[in-house]
Amino acid sequence: MVEYMNDNPRYRKLTPTPARSHRFGVGCMVTHRTSSGGEPGHFRVERQLPDGGQGLQYRIRSERDGSERVVLESNLEKL
Repeated sequence: MVEYMNDNPRYRKLTPTPARSHRFGVGCMVTHRTSSGGEPGHFRVERQLPDGGQGLQYRIRSERDGSERVVLESNLEKL
């Protein structure tokens, strides 16, 4: 006979984990900490991206030269 997850006592007490939410909203000003130790730049959050396996991601645009990049949430700090 087929055993279903709801019938198995092992799975009855499982609760779904809530989805993580982004800390920074679109339009928020942030600084990006680089791994090379250079001076952090000022950026504007353009778009929130889903978890790419390493954490939540953002597309940010530089206020200085307009360049864009995708960065992890752990590398950003709010201004």
